[in-house]
Amino acid sequence: LELTKEEAVKLFAYNKFKLEIITTKVPDGDVITAYRCGDLIELCRGPHIPHTGCVKAFEIVKHSNVYWMGNEDNASLQRVYGIAFPDKTLLKAWQEEQAEVERRDHRKIGKKQELFFMDPLSPGSVFMLPFGTRIYNK
Repeated sequence: LELTKEEAVKLFAYNKFKLEIITTKVPDGDVITAYRCGDLIELCRGPHIPHTGCVKAFEIVKHSNVYWMGNEDNASLQRVYGIAFPDKTLLKAWQEEQAEVERRDHRKIGKKQELFFMDPLSPGSVFMLPFGTRIYNK
């Protein structure tokens, strides 16, 4: 759906979060896109799948607690990350790939083999340990 700012304000009048996005982030005269799936109408850039019947397999990847607009004085919201696939074999392949990625995580391997460490006081900095220094200097 393509909506004017005024139409979007009327459509999403029940939701203070969406109203804030519409009134503060969308310039006057701009077109706003919303997507419909059955009774649900969502303010979103999209595109989305035509209908939820296309999703045959999905997984919730992670979730986190966030503050609205990144301000701790605002409401606390739950953010959910997920991934969807048109069939279960693609989901299974993705899960196996993610397991392999985690198994090969250089941060875990380096720590386990005592090659280097990272200190939270210096994000992004790698500190070489004696074994790591030997490998690096070769």
